[in-house]
Amino acid sequence: MGRLSVAPLAQLNRLRVRLSLVFVLFLLLVIGLGAFSINRLSAFHNVAAEISGRWLLSNRIAGDLNNSISDFRATEGELLTARRGKDRGRAEGSLAVLDEEIADAKRRYETIEHDPIELDLYRQFSEQWRAYRELANRVLVLSQRDDKTDAIALYYQESRRAFTVANATLATLTERNVTGANEATQAEAVAYRHARDLIVNAIIVAALLMIAGVLYFVTAVTNPIAELVDRMHRISDNETEIDIPSTERPDEVGEIARAVVRFRDNTVALAQSRATLAEQARTLEITLANERRMAELQRNFVSMVSHEFRTPLTVIDGYAQRLSHIKPPLSLEAVQDRSSRIRAAVRRMTALIEDMLGASQVLDLATPGAFQRTEFSLHLLVHEVCEMHRESSPDAQIVEQWHADVPEVFHGDARLLFQAVSNLIGNAVKYSPPKTPVSVDVSMESGAILICVADQGIGIPEKDLGHVFERYVRGANVTGTAGAGVGLYIVRLAAELHGGTVSVRSAEGTGSRFLLRLPEAPAPAPLSA
Repeated sequence: MGRLSVAPLAQLNRLRVRLSLVFVLFLLLVIGLGAFSINRLSAFHNVAAEISGRWLLSNRIAGDLNNSISDFRATEGELLTARRGKDRGRAEGSLAVLDEEIADAKRRYETIEHDPIELDLYRQFSEQWRAYRELANRVLVLSQRDDKTDAIALYYQESRRAFTVANATLATLTERNVTGANEATQAEAVAYRHARDLIVNAIIVAALLMIAGVLYFVTAVTNPIAELVDRMHRISDNETEIDIPSTERPDEVGEIARAVVRFRDNTVALAQSRATLAEQARTLEITLANERRMAELQRNFVSMVSHEFRTPLTVIDGYAQRLSHIKPPLSLEAVQDRSSRIRAAVRRMTALIEDMLGASQVLDLATPGAFQRTEFSLHLLVHEVCEMHRESSPDAQIVEQWHADVPEVFHGDARLLFQAVSNLIGNAVKYSPPKTPVSVDVSMESGAILICVADQGIGIPEKDLGHVFERYVRGANVTGTAGAGVGLYIVRLAAELHGGTVSVRSAEGTGSRFLLRLPEAPAPAPLSA
């Protein structure tokens, strides 16, 4: 017996069972409210139907009778005053029509339910109207015989008295109908107010019960579930040191709470594992990125060196073969021409090797450990670089401009800046047609020294602008000019070590404008890879 009694109680602890009972109660409440409202509306409808089906119809028929008998009496007078046969015939026809309308109204009135008083008044009216009609027929007969004197005397004496009696009775009946209609209307208003009050009270009771049910639902279900959802969000945000409510409840909410506890514990374990894996992944990503970068740099360097060395070697080999196949006597001019071409190719290879070796030395110099600051004349340094390139490239037109507000003395690494400015001017000369101006403009802007090197050369393709300051990267349109692809990279290192920046504006075929920005009192910047 104990087990049998415990099982239903355990079922009542289930949330779905309690909610089902609440919803069933709501359903029964709606059905009961609807049935009660229908009952009250039915009572109100009966009163309204009595008004429209009895009193209003009776009043309308009584009004039709009043109008018809008045018209009948007036038409009877017109018949007596008619002088022509045509007018008399029209009046007789109107009397026949009115007589039929009165008979029809009486038939319709007799089909309606009436109380004894109304029935007695109606019978009196019918008898009185019958008496009047007999007199009216006698008036009609006398009129047809052209006995006007007797007809008029009968019309104004006996016939008028009979009509007055019948009309008075009909007026009393009409007044009785109006009184009954007013009483029924008042009863309808009372029934309406009574039904309205009962329905309003029932709605209030139903609303209170529904509010109580909603409050129970919110308290027992919604709020606990909202708290558990909040805990889930906080756990998802890695806030694991929180308490989980409702774990002691025996229903479904308790099961959800206990599942949230397991989720919290699993999240803690997962976060620890994820942190370990993330650290390992970061280490692997850094290693892989370095390997990829070195492999890419190596491929670029090998490709560039292979291309740059292949051209002069091809020239040397070609002219060497021609020399070996030429039969004596060989003219001195031919030997000098071929040897000069071979020497030019050798010089190109030597210059490329020197560029790579010099770049290697400068890269060693540009490391943070080798970076040394001293005070020197920046004006003199820029001038020496320009003079050096004028001597090495006689066809170059290098135009210097030094603004008066630029300080003479600068604190930085003179050797590194000399190489950086030299690379900018050397590139401008190298990629510009002979006799084309190359401008070197030194000015001040917002506390920084600006060294601007501009040319009118071949320019840089748009797709290469974002990579020109990377190591071993050269533009797609410079394949015919020797270079190691590290000059602009050295410029960027020099700018960053001095706390500055370097930028470029260029378009293919219109020249380039490089802007080296150096703070007047620079602070060392972290070296970019």
